[in-house]
Amino acid sequence: MVQVRSVEALEQVVGSRPLGVMMKSLDALDRHCVRLLALSPFAVVGYADAEGRARAMAVGGTPGFAKVAGGTLRITLHQPAAVASNVGCGLLFFIPGLGETLRVNGRGNVEGDTLIVTVEEAFAHCAKALLRSSFWAAPPKEPPPAPVPPLAVSAVQAGPLADPEVLAWIARTPFVVLTSWDAGGLADASPKGDPVGFLRLQGGRLLVPDRPGNRRTDTFHNVIEQPRLAMLALVPGEERALEISAEGSFTTEPALLASMAVAGKTPKIALVLDPKEARLAPAPALAAAKLWDASRHVPAAELPSMAEVFIDHVKQNRQRGAGAAVVRALASKRVMGWALAKDYEKNQY
Repeated sequence: MVQVRSVEALEQVVGSRPLGVMMKSLDALDRHCVRLLALSPFAVVGYADAEGRARAMAVGGTPGFAKVAGGTLRITLHQPAAVASNVGCGLLFFIPGLGETLRVNGRGNVEGDTLIVTVEEAFAHCAKALLRSSFWAAPPKEPPPAPVPPLAVSAVQAGPLADPEVLAWIARTPFVVLTSWDAGGLADASPKGDPVGFLRLQGGRLLVPDRPGNRRTDTFHNVIEQPRLAMLALVPGEERALEISAEGSFTTEPALLASMAVAGKTPKIALVLDPKEARLAPAPALAAAKLWDASRHVPAAELPSMAEVFIDHVKQNRQRGAGAAVVRALASKRVMGWALAKDYEKNQY
């Protein structure tokens, strides 16, 4: 078992960050980002509260709720949030019916009931987490009974996850958003999704397996620099969300990872959350956004071509060097379309 406490040890397990992937990131909102924001009725925000605790909350309600004003986003909050001034905020925006999401990172302040985020980074995220979790599929009309989950490696007897209602929610969760911060305070909100039951309990800790995604591994790099993180667990069709504030670490224990195999694919690493607080509560933004109402999904004809979005973002990226020049030269519809198709075919799990 590899002890993962450094970037070198992490990359020994999951590989290094591909240059082409990192070049999909911009330092400002472009026209594609503005269009995606106009279509989005919902987002998850990671922030630090006034006491410095890692938090995650749902925001939104109607398409275009996040207003672009120069280099900032202005978001009206449904409920009060004591956001620590100028600490990083990471946002993950959902567009109903679209697999890809938009990630926006910056610094946040609250004025009255408005969250104001000064944008420092923006990029589109691949669709794999939403596809694996069947996030946009119509939820059952009657939710299944919620027994205590049969997924504990050892029983949860105490701590924030011991509440039977929290355990039942974890058992039903196919999708989570992890929010984390680097040493400089820059935040990130990253999606993780799998078939229901993918979360694992080990004593009082919660384990999240890593699957192929955009391969930025932002959460992992951040946890190495500082362990605090927050998670928001969503269950399709529900208007509540489970928020967990925690400290993070990693496991590469072979037997545990083998128990997380899906479609014959075993994850190389899992994130371990040592929870400090767990809050299962109504999320007014979820109720207002009605994410799983198919009549509110964006028609296919109105959805942007994500291959074009990725191409334009790569070409706009300011990375210098011969490698970056090659990546920009190869960024075409033909190459990007082929690369995306192969990636989804081979690396969904």
